[in-house]
Amino acid sequence: MDKSQKAYNKALEKYNKGYINDSMDLCEKSISLNLNNSAAINLKGLLYYISGDLQGSKSLWKMNVHVNKDSVAKKYLEDSKKDDKLLSIYNTAIVLIKEMKINEALIMLKECSNSHFNYINVNNYLALCYMKKGDYLKALEHINNVLGTDRNNKIALQSKKEITRTGVVKKDKIKMMPLIILLVILVSITSIVLVIKNNSSKIVNNNKNNLNKNKTEDIVKNKTEDKIEDKTETGKSPKEEIKEEIIKEKPVEKFPYEELKSYIDNKNYDKVYEIIKKWDKKELGINEKSIFGKGKELLLTEGREAFYTTGYSYYEKMEYDNAKDYLMMAYEYGADTWYYSHSIYILALCYEQIGNIKEAIKYYTIYDESFDKGEYKEIVLYNLCLLYKNIDIDKSKHYANRVIEEYPNTIYNNSKVQDIINNNY
Repeated sequence: MDKSQKAYNKALEKYNKGYINDSMDLCEKSISLNLNNSAAINLKGLLYYISGDLQGSKSLWKMNVHVNKDSVAKKYLEDSKKDDKLLSIYNTAIVLIKEMKINEALIMLKECSNSHFNYINVNNYLALCYMKKGDYLKALEHINNVLGTDRNNKIALQSKKEITRTGVVKKDKIKMMPLIILLVILVSITSIVLVIKNNSSKIVNNNKNNLNKNKTEDIVKNKTEDKIEDKTETGKSPKEEIKEEIIKEKPVEKFPYEELKSYIDNKNYDKVYEIIKKWDKKELGINEKSIFGKGKELLLTEGREAFYTTGYSYYEKMEYDNAKDYLMMAYEYGADTWYYSHSIYILALCYEQIGNIKEAIKYYTIYDESFDKGEYKEIVLYNLCLLYKNIDIDKSKHYANRVIEEYPNTIYNNSKVQDIINNNY
C-alpha cells in the first residue's frame, strides 16, 4: 500500500470517529503525495461541504473531475447545485435568530437540514433555537448530531454543558421515569397537607382576629369613657389620643417564615422571588436567615432559568409587559448562565416594543458594554444608532460608525446608517 492510500485510510477512519480536523490534515497529506488519489480529494471536499464551505468543496470536486475524470466528484457537483439557495436561506435564518424571530428561523433551518451541506452549523443553530425555546431534549438531539460528526466542536460542547447544567436533561431518561412518578405523588401529598394546614391556620387566625377586634373595641370604649373632657392634659382630644394609642400598639411586620418555606417546597419561584426581594438587606434572625438563604439558593439554581423560559414564552406571544417582568428576574439572578446575554437583549427589545425608549437604550447599552463579541452585537449597535437619531445625533453617528467599522459586511450597514453618517436624516 502506497503512502498516499495509507494516509487516506487513516483520514477515513478519523472521519468515521468524528475527528474531522485530523481527517482534513490526513487528506491534505494524501493529496500532496498523490494528486490522482481521487478518494482523498472527494473526502476533503465532503469535509468542506459539511462544514459549510460550499466554494471550497466545489473547487476540490471540479479539480477531481478535471484531473481524474472522477464520476463521484461529478455527482457531488450536480447534487450541490441547489445548495447555493440553502446557503442563502441559512444566512437569513442567522439574521432572524439575532432579531429573536426564533420560530421563523427554525422553519428555515429545518429546510436547510434536508441537505448534508453545512450540516454542522445548521445543527448547532437548530440546537440554539430549541434552547431558547426551552426544549432541551430537542436541542440535545441536534447537539448530538454535531458531536457525532465533529466530537471536538466547541459550540456543541458548550451547548451540551449548558443543558447539562440545567438538570433538565439526564443521561438516562428511562431511569428518570420512576423518579418523576414519585415526585408527582410527593407533590400531590404535599398539596393536600398544605390545604389542610392552611384551612386550620385560617380558623385559628379568624379566632385570633375576632379576639383582637373585641379587645381593641374594649380599649377604645374604655378610653372614650375615661376622657369626658374635650381636651386632656396633653391638649389633645380624646379621639386623637385613642388613635395614637392604637397606632402604637400596631404589631411590627413579621418575617413570613412558614409561607416562604411552603413556597420553596412547592417551587413557587414567583412567590419566593417576591419575599426575597422584599426582605433582602433587612435584619433577620438565625432561623429566618437560614430559610431566606434557601429561597435565594432556589432562585440561583432553578428559578432564574424558569424566569427566562417564561419571559421568552411571553415574548413569543408578544405579551411584552409580562415578558419584561420575568426577563428582569432572570437578569437579576442569571449573571453566570448561558441565557444571561439573551435576557438582556430581549429585555431591551421588550422595552422598545412598549415604547419605553429610555429603558431600551439602557439595556442595549448594558449588552454592548458586557459582551464584546456577542451574537447580537451588530444589531444592538444598529438599534442604538436608530434609537438615538431623534435624541442625540452625535451618539447616533457614534453607533453608525461602529456598525460600519466593526461589521462592514453586515446587512445592518445599510442606507439608514449611511443617511445618518451623511446627515441625510
